[in-house]
Amino acid sequence: MLPWTVTTSEDQDTTAHYSLDEIVESGELIALTIDGPSTYYMQRDLRLGKHYLLCERFAKELGVSVRVEVCKDTTEMVRKLKNGDGDLIAMPLSRNIAGTDSLLFCGPDGGHAQWSVMPYNKALAEAIDQWYQPAFIAEVEKQERFALSSESVERHVYAPVLNQAKGELSTYDHLFVKYASVANVDWRLLAAIAYQESCFDPQARSWAGACGLMQLMPATAAAYGLEMSKIFEPELNVETAAKLINQLTMLFRDVPDTYERMNFVLASYNGGHLHVRDAMALTDKYGGDKYHWEEVSEYILHLSEPKYYRDPIVKSGYMRGTETHDYVSSVRARYEQYAGIAPGQRAYGVNERGNYSGVSTQPKRKTGKNKYQI
Repeated sequence: MLPWTVTTSEDQDTTAHYSLDEIVESGELIALTIDGPSTYYMQRDLRLGKHYLLCERFAKELGVSVRVEVCKDTTEMVRKLKNGDGDLIAMPLSRNIAGTDSLLFCGPDGGHAQWSVMPYNKALAEAIDQWYQPAFIAEVEKQERFALSSESVERHVYAPVLNQAKGELSTYDHLFVKYASVANVDWRLLAAIAYQESCFDPQARSWAGACGLMQLMPATAAAYGLEMSKIFEPELNVETAAKLINQLTMLFRDVPDTYERMNFVLASYNGGHLHVRDAMALTDKYGGDKYHWEEVSEYILHLSEPKYYRDPIVKSGYMRGTETHDYVSSVRARYEQYAGIAPGQRAYGVNERGNYSGVSTQPKRKTGKNKYQI
């Protein structure tokens, strides 16, 4: 996959008007778009959206990378295209929009809603038209569905409990125990995350590039000093994930209840903390308790609706919230099984001060055929 960056600042230097040859020579295609499910969005460090994926394909055809400039609306896109701040508008743009009468339309979604370029860039429009095939739409939609499905993770599915009689969850329990204090959680919570992510397969890899037991994205691993060449090493993978969980916990230290805080941490581990903050802001705006996960999780789901992801208080735009909503519930339920916590009781293995306690905060473990006795 080609490298890219994303900018959203209004304070960008004006880019010269580049011809097709100059774009190829520069090695970068600047695409203007808006945030949305069919245009461009981010899901767990993965850049998706039908038109983004099409644009990425076209850039690959040219042999260049893609830089995405996310705009507030179509008016801003047209203005930036005319100012030379982008090479094309990579989304359907109606010809009825003010200022589009002088643009060249080309490529995907033929008819009255197509990509657009400046008139001087006729060669770019012709290159898009020559490259584009209607079958590409179905192909990138299939690619997107696959990327967001569990099938995109190549892994061996191990049992959720290695040896119930001995209280062994996996062959990596010693690592979860060792780094639980780094994450400030019960080691069994680390185990629950690991099983949700990789089914305890240290060689698991997703289509998006997430790697190892804890499914770390390479960029995240690099931010914590873990080299790509070592990302599949179980101990380093778990240690880095523990550091990430600790950092996310610090980012949500304003959430007063430790149980609730861990729900936000889990949601951020899966979907990104900026999307979670957007959902908190929406919860607060509509009169809910932004520190109560059950309320915030409803707005995680709402972030897939234009009314909400286009609200001015939302900073990170569209989100497919179903995965994150279900992820928190799944990890929480598995942890309760691992720790022998009765359904409905609130514990994540942290003490009242938010620090790792080494044991479940529940005073008594529940046992029975539907519970694991650890």
